[in-house]
Amino acid sequence: MENKKALALYFTAPEKVEIREEELNPEEGGIFIESRLIGISHGTEMVFFRGELSQGIEADLSISSLPGKLDYPIKYGYINTGITESGRRIFAFYPHQDKFYINREDLIDVPPDMKFEDAVFLASMETALNIVLDAAPRFGENILIIGQGVVGLLVSEILKLSHMGNIITLEPFEKRRKSSARIGCISLSPFDKKVEKKIGDLTDGRGVDIAINLSSTESGLQFAIDTLAFQGTVVEASWFGAKSVSLSLGSNFHRKRVTIKSSQVSTIDQSIAGRWDKKRRLNLTLDLLKKIKPAKYITHRIKLADAQKAFEMLKSNPEETIQIVLEP
Repeated sequence: MENKKALALYFTAPEKVEIREEELNPEEGGIFIESRLIGISHGTEMVFFRGELSQGIEADLSISSLPGKLDYPIKYGYINTGITESGRRIFAFYPHQDKFYINREDLIDVPPDMKFEDAVFLASMETALNIVLDAAPRFGENILIIGQGVVGLLVSEILKLSHMGNIITLEPFEKRRKSSARIGCISLSPFDKKVEKKIGDLTDGRGVDIAINLSSTESGLQFAIDTLAFQGTVVEASWFGAKSVSLSLGSNFHRKRVTIKSSQVSTIDQSIAGRWDKKRRLNLTLDLLKKIKPAKYITHRIKLADAQKAFEMLKSNPEETIQIVLEP
């Protein structure tokens, strides 16, 4: 069998990505995939691009295609859709590469009635669903979501389907605020000097029951703490990389008996593990992709060969983007 060649994206240094040609070895086994659409995980991958990576830490062990250690140069990514030689349409947690071999058990079938433009959001939708499971909202509760990037918008979409109380979102970029408002959220700007009063008015002065931080910022996490109701919960779903975070944990945190919990998609909260497993979560994720149809959040399609432009745009002009996808 003739060896095939592939183009793969590497993060080689802060603010630098390269497309490298690699030879694929069919003797490695697995199923051969030709990629159709690749998604950038804006939050996680920008940690690499900005040079905020905690170098040498372990990769997510639940994704077999990632290297053991995270360090430059690194082939990274986990959102890839494609097609097998037999015509099977799949999603794979695989780096940004136009052709690859992958084990059969690591493939997720894309339903025949689902577009690749919706399927490319599978990883982000699964993350969003896991955040909602970790938040464990009760009917009628008021929820604040800080950050309306892709995952933030998908969290908002899921919560709107769940008929909660007020879903309040905080986002600095107008394009994303408008998307959030179209879902039916109460979309606010952090630059509004009356934003805290507005949240107070919306919650009868109590504050929000749950605040979910997806901004990857210290100020976002602090705002989440400060706007909670008594015994409220902050769900921190950002990855800060090597950035240190300094918080004020005075009266708002201490006297309100605030809870801060992390959310990370690789595992399921042990409090629900008797009822929920990854298969159940994946099945619901696929249903949510069909209902929400997140392809509407694709703002830019850029060739894989021009990926440097995509990351530069995310660094310099994030206000213009929601989801960037790469085309092989």
